[in-house]
Amino acid sequence: MTKGNMYKLENLDDIKRFILGGKAIITLESKTTGRWFTFRVKRAKKDDEKSPFFVSILTGQDNDKSYSYMGTIFNNDKMTFKLTKKSSMGEDALSYKAFNFFFSLLMNNKLHKDLSIYHRGTCGRCGKSLTTPESLKNGIGPFCIGNSVKKI
Repeated sequence: MTKGNMYKLENLDDIKRFILGGKAIITLESKTTGRWFTFRVKRAKKDDEKSPFFVSILTGQDNDKSYSYMGTIFNNDKMTFKLTKKSSMGEDALSYKAFNFFFSLLMNNKLHKDLSIYHRGTCGRCGKSLTTPESLKNGIGPFCIGNSVKKI
């Protein structure tokens, strides 16, 4: 399903694969409050499974460059999202609460019925434009799907 230039991710495994692909940009929409937050989730080092992911929040007009660092997803025994000393916000920020809530559910193999997750038509692994119906549905291009996170 599309909403403007965004594509809805609905399958739990697709969402995990997309988010942890290495170059994901997602928008979370609360159906309850109507609030939207757009996040960039980028792997620190390409193709290093233990490498952390940096999470940033869209804070300005430029959809490609106006992101502020929010926190880090650490890939130890269990994937966890945390604020760090360089975080641009605290635990009281609504954007932090939204991402933390979403990511905690995701890592427990759950989704919330009142939360919609969208991508903007670019591959979560390489960042290139998606063109095939299946890729637009799952957020990963046909060449990257074999190289993306297999099981989380």
